[in-house]
Amino acid sequence: MRLDAVLELGSALGTSLRQGAASGAGTALNGLDGLLFSRLRVWWYGFDPRVIPIEATPEPEPVEDVRDVAEEPVDRLALAQKIWGSGFLVPGGADYVMTMVKLFGVNPAMSMLDLSAGLGGPSRHVSQFFDVYITAMERAPEIAKRGHGMSVDAGLGRKVPITAYDPETVELKPHAFDCAYGEYLTASVAAKDRFFREVMRSLKARGQFSFVDFVLAEGELEDPRLDALRRLERFTPMPWRVKQYTDCLNAAGFDVRIAENHTEHYIRHVALGWAQFVQTYDVKLMTRATQRAVAEEAELWMTRIAAIQSGVLQVYRFYAVSTYGSVS
Repeated sequence: MRLDAVLELGSALGTSLRQGAASGAGTALNGLDGLLFSRLRVWWYGFDPRVIPIEATPEPEPVEDVRDVAEEPVDRLALAQKIWGSGFLVPGGADYVMTMVKLFGVNPAMSMLDLSAGLGGPSRHVSQFFDVYITAMERAPEIAKRGHGMSVDAGLGRKVPITAYDPETVELKPHAFDCAYGEYLTASVAAKDRFFREVMRSLKARGQFSFVDFVLAEGELEDPRLDALRRLERFTPMPWRVKQYTDCLNAAGFDVRIAENHTEHYIRHVALGWAQFVQTYDVKLMTRATQRAVAEEAELWMTRIAAIQSGVLQVYRFYAVSTYGSVS
């Protein structure tokens, strides 16, 4: 663990963010994109293998000595929230989830379905903002249990209950919801056609569905550029091409209104999350176990960004309307 590289990462990203705010969004994105990937590589490997000749051997850097202490198991969910915000396990925060639901025209009379609740931060924000009830579902049981406890603690145990489910086999209540949404779920669902039909069946007439996920930009599903990501992801990524998604949604009974590339938004949100983390928390004061957990988390996100930069993956947002009933 090279702690000085962690601090350098935060300083560099913070500088880039401030410069980007002054120079314009497009310039900022390009700077953040390069900095995020290269600095995380330096952090993880101790050098950037893209710019050092193969025959060259980098000089070893001194390793910061960390006092041996009796360590509790690292709370990975707490660590993730330090990066992405309280109640959040993915980048983007409250602002991004609001962009996903704004097309729904949410009002308190509506019933909503969250298919990737995580710890419930996104849906609790939506519920409080619109005074709406949300059925929140999460595929990882331990995360669902923790998230439901957070809803209860926030006084939202009834308005945003979180339960565990299996998206491969779920049977949703028919015609129960006005709208459904999810983040980074469908790419790891094997039976996507069944899943979309089930979502369609759960929606009321003219129900709406919005989700964001990884899509296959080029190559095939077995592309070796996805090997590293397959080793690290909890749920095996099986991304489809955009056309496969739209064709399947149409076959399930949806009218796909929007399929837009959100890759740049994703990269920016990842950069912002890591920048605030390394600038807020002193990694040198963390236990060895926590440092290892931070490094493992960084490797996962670095690998996701690497897959995007290799050209094999993109991030897309979809918005579709049920054709059950009249569609304007």
